[in-house]
Amino acid sequence: MKMSGKEIRETLGFLGVIGSMIFVGLEIRQNNLALTASAIQESINAGRQHTQVIATNPDLVRIILLANEDPAQLNAVEQGQLLWLNIGFWQGMQGVYRQWDLGVLPNIEWQYWYGVMCDQMGIPFQRAYWTENRIYTPGFVEIVESCDTFQGA
Repeated sequence: MKMSGKEIRETLGFLGVIGSMIFVGLEIRQNNLALTASAIQESINAGRQHTQVIATNPDLVRIILLANEDPAQLNAVEQGQLLWLNIGFWQGMQGVYRQWDLGVLPNIEWQYWYGVMCDQMGIPFQRAYWTENRIYTPGFVEIVESCDTFQGA
């Protein structure tokens, strides 16, 4: 059976549409992978930055050690530094939570950060900060307070 010119054009057009759809699907998949990789890197960078700020500042290390041992020894400035350090940490963790909640951060990465947050809730000065400063989004508050270390207190 011989196809007319119109039928050939329609068939080629149909194949072109199918090819375009496959291309768009591949591009979307690549974009999703790039977005996921970016979210993973962003969470790692936030954690690394917070750790480096503390590790390279002997005063902050001393303040954290004092906060763990005897918070009453901290003066007003040191209490302020600890407060802002905690705010920065929990803002970063909320950002990681939001990436996971939006489906951009993979579950395996989220489980690591969830463990970090739960570990922090086991530290008395972190727990005290959290108890006094639930200034975060409701979903994030619920997640943090679902930690066994929070429940066990």
